[in-house]
Amino acid sequence: MAHDLAPKEIIAEKLDQAARKINEQAIDLWVTFVQETSAGAERVFSYVSPGHLTWESVIAVTPTGERFVICGKFDQQDFEESGLFTEVYTYVEDFKEPFGRLLQRVKPGKVALNFSFNDPTADGITHGKFVFLQGLLKEMAPSAEVVSAEAVVLSLISSKSPIERSAIQEGVDLTVKIFGEISAFLRPGLTEKEIYGFIQERILSYGVTPSFQTLVFAGDRGAGSGHGSATENPVQPGDLVHVDMGVFVRGYASDMQRTWYVLKPGEERAPEPAQKGFDTIVRSIEASGRALKPGAKGIELDTIARKVVTDAGYPEYPHALGHQIGRHVHDGGALLGPAWARYRNTPFLVLEEGQIFTLEPSLTVPGFGAVGIEEDVIITPEGARYMAPPQRHLWTVRGK
Repeated sequence: MAHDLAPKEIIAEKLDQAARKINEQAIDLWVTFVQETSAGAERVFSYVSPGHLTWESVIAVTPTGERFVICGKFDQQDFEESGLFTEVYTYVEDFKEPFGRLLQRVKPGKVALNFSFNDPTADGITHGKFVFLQGLLKEMAPSAEVVSAEAVVLSLISSKSPIERSAIQEGVDLTVKIFGEISAFLRPGLTEKEIYGFIQERILSYGVTPSFQTLVFAGDRGAGSGHGSATENPVQPGDLVHVDMGVFVRGYASDMQRTWYVLKPGEERAPEPAQKGFDTIVRSIEASGRALKPGAKGIELDTIARKVVTDAGYPEYPHALGHQIGRHVHDGGALLGPAWARYRNTPFLVLEEGQIFTLEPSLTVPGFGAVGIEEDVIITPEGARYMAPPQRHLWTVRGK
């Protein structure tokens, strides 16, 4: 599950990745300061620690790739046996003593702590711990500058390692398979709750869990066609049926959407209004996907996709074009979104190779229902690579 610690192989990749980012940011020491982590730890902890920590503890990385742990005497075993750390400092009575030894060894001019004004993903240190650690630094390393580790944390979470990518790909592949099973199951008369129940049964049959609450919408529910629980609303001829779902595989999430049209008697294809809505979303995804590459900014992608939708005569969708996926279905960091206050600076962050995003513009066709397509794409040096065959045709359902 997403809240578990990452496997040792991923932690090794992430510690190497952290050292590169620290060096790039001219940081001398990155410090993650934690306590009682099994009761709830900050996001980045699961990427850098092979075990839980009880007393006041530190995981620290330098730009040369040295990794240090300061922990209580009884917590040292997992860290020493992992072979991932340069040195493990232990204590019994006072955290201050080994922390001082670490500072004397590194002599940092710039120390990065996990606080951020922009993204809660990188704002992991609690206020009390920040004040405590800041006081120790002023006492023991008075010339050291305390800076935000936002860039390090967001890069660590966002830029997916090879093992992370393979786990997400497995989740995407399984999601595609389940969508095929949904297509075979759909028929007029089924309620949203019955479709939802079928999807949950199929997910559990593969030994995995949903990455979020599966969403099922049949027909035009008006303002209810966004997030919300499945209802007793039945599928009827003339409805658009929209499913938003994902799974956790090896602790990593997928997140995809697909749309069907339920044919009326005598119909061979969807009516023009439904088809136009679907084609608009396809074009919106294709246009933004072509621009998704390292160095771009999320706001640029969102503007492209949003313009396709509004130029076709539809209202703006009331959400971002896409978010990152990883150990959480909304993985934080850079966002493909508009310059709305609620998104802070995340739409303006520069996109990087290895990030995995959703592309999910949406619209509602009055009288028919919601059109939602959501593709999972990875940023490569050449641009976006779709992790599954994208939906380019409106799937149809006949009476059975």
